Amino acid sequence: MHGLVELLTRRRLGGAALVLAGLVVAGVVLWPVVRGDDEGGAGAREPAARLVAVPDLGYAFAHPRDWTRTVSGRVIRLRSPDRSTVMTFASPAPGREPRRVKAALKKALMNSLKPATVIRDGPGRLGDRTVESLEISGFAAAGRVRALALVEDTRHRTYAITLLTPRRPSRKRLAEVAQILDSVVFTTPARKDGKRAP
Repeated sequence: MHGLVELLTRRRLGGAALVLAGLVVAGVVLWPVVRGDDEGGAGAREPAARLVAVPDLGYAFAHPRDWTRTVSGRVIRLRSPDRSTVMTFASPAPGREPRRVKAALKKALMNSLKPATVIRDGPGRLGDRTVESLEISGFAAAGRVRALALVEDTRHRTYAITLLTPRRPSRKRLAEVAQILDSVVFTTPARKDGKRAP
């Protein structure tokens, strides 16, 4: 079986990430998609996804509306409707700290998924960006799982995205994850006064 990194990067997207405990605040806006005539008439709108924007930390992404979202401290957690797939988004460090964040993330994943094995450790893709990535196989309460972590940095902040799936995730879930990852955008963080940081 191909690793999660290979399955996702074949779609030019890259992985996702489980998280360092305690990190993100979110604002949610509906992102509408037009349905066809056979689904309620021409021009009928149905919210297909939710847009999550975190201006203070300088990032945003969209997720399917049937995925549940929770915020704990400064960590955003997404869970698929069947609860098989979990993604987390965080910005644990200001500035460029990808190696330090990746090392802390690796340690946390290896400890929480014991016994765990690193399957892949190297560059990955997040949309059109090359990022630090790590894939781990281990065990959770539900049995054998795979974790994929992506770490990206801008001159303002370092970001961590994690993905936790069953050992063999469904194609549907992988397609949804790929769409979520493809929607990730990094911006200049807003200051408390609403202006952009220099």
